[in-house]
Amino acid sequence: RECSGLILLSGCHRVIEELQWFFTSALQRGQYPATYCFVPMGVPAEPEGKIHTGLCWQQQGGLKAVVVPQRVPVPGCGSLARKEVKNTLTWYQVLGATGGCALLQLQPKTSFPEQVPVHPMMLLWPALGYHQHSSWACKVLGLPFFLLTEPAPTHTQV
Repeated sequence: RECSGLILLSGCHRVIEELQWFFTSALQRGQYPATYCFVPMGVPAEPEGKIHTGLCWQQQGGLKAVVVPQRVPVPGCGSLARKEVKNTLTWYQVLGATGGCALLQLQPKTSFPEQVPVHPMMLLWPALGYHQHSSWACKVLGLPFFLLTEPAPTHTQV
């Protein structure tokens, strides 16, 4: 699958209801019950913050891929109504950092496929070992920048 982690399963109807209640009430309180941790390539300058942008699907050859729509950092009413772009939001926090490495915690408020690895990539923090979107970040004269023009082909991180 796209992510690894813990999946809760139960054959007991009461346990299922309790889990559903937990997630529903947490969301109603503005809490984010789903959290993800990963090691990015680099250390964020800010210890915590949010990543808010529009994401959409685009046909690339025979495959559909998640892309950041050009010139639409935050989607407008028209693109949202046409369902061309989905408004996405992820909160992040640096749990620890040393020697150029960090441990980042992500809490997505919205749900979009591949949102968790794509959002940090947009801030030039590709997840270590996640090669699919790491080609979006490039370096010129040692400074990282985001390739926004054409989707770059997938390659192994160095």
